[in-house]
Amino acid sequence: MPFTSAQKKTIGAMSSVVGLRMLAVFLILPVFTLYARQFTNSYLLIGLAFGIYGLSRAIFQIPFGFLSDKYGRKNILFIGMLLFGIFTIFIGFSSNILELILLRFLQGVAAESSVAFALVSDTVSENQRATALAYLGIPIGLSFVVGIVLGPLLSLYFGYPFLFYLSGALGILSAIFIYLFVEEPKNKKVLKEIEVSFDRFINIFKNKIVANLSVQGFILSFFMTVFFFALPMLVKSRLGMDDYYKVLIPMVFFSLFAMMKASKKADMGYESRLLKLSYLLMGISALFVFSNSGVYSLPAIIIGGILFFTGFSITEPIMPSLVSSSSDPSFVGTSMGIYNTFQFSGSFAGGVLAGFLFKNYFGIIPVILVLSSIILYFMVRRMSPEKSNKKSKTH
Repeated sequence: MPFTSAQKKTIGAMSSVVGLRMLAVFLILPVFTLYARQFTNSYLLIGLAFGIYGLSRAIFQIPFGFLSDKYGRKNILFIGMLLFGIFTIFIGFSSNILELILLRFLQGVAAESSVAFALVSDTVSENQRATALAYLGIPIGLSFVVGIVLGPLLSLYFGYPFLFYLSGALGILSAIFIYLFVEEPKNKKVLKEIEVSFDRFINIFKNKIVANLSVQGFILSFFMTVFFFALPMLVKSRLGMDDYYKVLIPMVFFSLFAMMKASKKADMGYESRLLKLSYLLMGISALFVFSNSGVYSLPAIIIGGILFFTGFSITEPIMPSLVSSSSDPSFVGTSMGIYNTFQFSGSFAGGVLAGFLFKNYFGIIPVILVLSSIILYFMVRRMSPEKSNKKSKTH
């Protein structure tokens, strides 16, 4: 079923918002550990600064999703984007590692991602959700390509603080865009009349598919954070920063291609197979990138990076769609908040653990990541999302 003009308008507006927001994130991601390294020699503190953003987002995901169910997606989304932009600019003025840690925590308070996906889910029917959310994946993919490659280049010419000023400006621009162009979903006719009781809130946790996906989200973010904690320092110490672009460009090209292909296959009911494939690719990637053999060759890191980002990108259009389609329609925001809480908790755990292990216990990292991918694989087998989707489509 094709989208209506109103649905296209909402999806287009939210795609622009999400694209700007994620560009702000991806500009910083590939060089953050190098920026933090200027303030301290402690990899543990660097890991804390990297991961604490995920902790604050984890804490505030459920409240933001809850408030969006109660008071409207647009209002809460606007507030979240505005807070993100302001605190991101402040990070550029950090003068020591403790300031950086505190400001990163405050930056993560703006936990609006669950609200963004819920708004789009409200706008379309259940059998259109995977496609609609995949359209949000397009600007994420593009912003990933631009941010991952452009971030290191801009930091080279203008310095690391400039990336935070630019990213903060993009966040504020996103807030303005929401205020001017995003409309509250019309099908949420009784949005402010929803009574969210404690018992109903607990029942969301009892949804086995949402619970399963939430744990998967934790492990996925854990994996990604460990990867991006180590990658820039590995490239700098073993290969030199001149080779960073040779590593990043193939990664982002293949990940964008994989995301688009995965979104089409997901609409055909192949979510389970795609997730299994993605987790296998991620597990193999850890053996290439984090091998403790002492030989960190450029081809090995490039192959490992391509495998990781191909696998990780496959999950991007699938996971939010499965969470929203498995949730009570009146509590999509809260369910997405739960999922994102687990997801960002994984970012925090990954940053802290990577910081602890990086210097003295590096050889343990690939073991942990391979075990994580195996756990993810078997979690998909237990979830059987394809069967549940087929059932929902027949009702």
